[in-house]
Amino acid sequence: MKRYILLMLLLGLWPLSIAGMARAQSDPLVIAAGQHVAGNVATIAQDIRVDGIVDGDVTSWNGAITIAGSVGGDVVSYGGAVTVLPTGQVGRHILASAGMLHQAPGAVVAGQKISGGAGEALASLLDLLNPADPNNPDDVFGHTLFGMALAVLLTAFCLLYTAFWPGRVALAGDTLRYLPGRALTLGLLTTLALALALLPLAGLLVASVVGVPLLLLLLALALALYVYGMVVLARMLSAHGGISANGKPTSRRLVACTVALVLLIAVAVALAPLWGLALFFLVASPGLGAVVLSRGGMAQPIVAR
Repeated sequence: MKRYILLMLLLGLWPLSIAGMARAQSDPLVIAAGQHVAGNVATIAQDIRVDGIVDGDVTSWNGAITIAGSVGGDVVSYGGAVTVLPTGQVGRHILASAGMLHQAPGAVVAGQKISGGAGEALASLLDLLNPADPNNPDDVFGHTLFGMALAVLLTAFCLLYTAFWPGRVALAGDTLRYLPGRALTLGLLTTLALALALLPLAGLLVASVVGVPLLLLLLALALALYVYGMVVLARMLSAHGGISANGKPTSRRLVACTVALVLLIAVAVALAPLWGLALFFLVASPGLGAVVLSRGGMAQPIVAR
């Protein structure tokens, strides 16, 4: 009973945490005049405004940065604009990967000013995760295109998992079938643990140019795990049909369930990217829990045998 109460609490807190993140991203992080920060300041998608003094670096992955005070280190934004007002002072370099760099007359920048380059592609991808403006056709088209591309990639990777690891997928699917409550609880707890670990880690990695490729690699590995979990969920759902003579789902039923899940995620991402990605992680969590219980699809738990 305690396990299911915990599960209900997690399900209730999940949308609240996502909504809280969305609200936090809309409110800028302000270093007020007279405030002194001895270390670094870093965000993921939250705007930053410095009216006081920051001794270290000021970094945002996709947020805009406005400098009206003093920054002793670098100012880096990979997807947002960097603006240095007439009273602003930057002790080292400025990197605006998206190419949006504005320095007002009278502003002091001691180091180099770098804008544009390869960061534009990253910035364009990150912009797709911002809420769409229904009155802007470009935003709607971009989100639709992103959803279609995501559907194609997810379908391709799901079919690759099924083709190369059919035995592991089947074993993990059986684990989810026989231990749904345990797999769901473990999957949600794993998702929560990864979110709590990756968010602060991302804030540290985006503080340096070298950390961005490492962060992208970690995100790719995490996505690979959740794609595996979604394949396992599709395998379990297809097995419930019981349409084959040997008790195993046919390839058509498995492909149909996979495509149905992918289309659900793609449509949600096209309508609201942040909520769509949250739905993807939530849907794939039971399969991920089954993957963990079955040790990657290599050993079925004893209680499920």
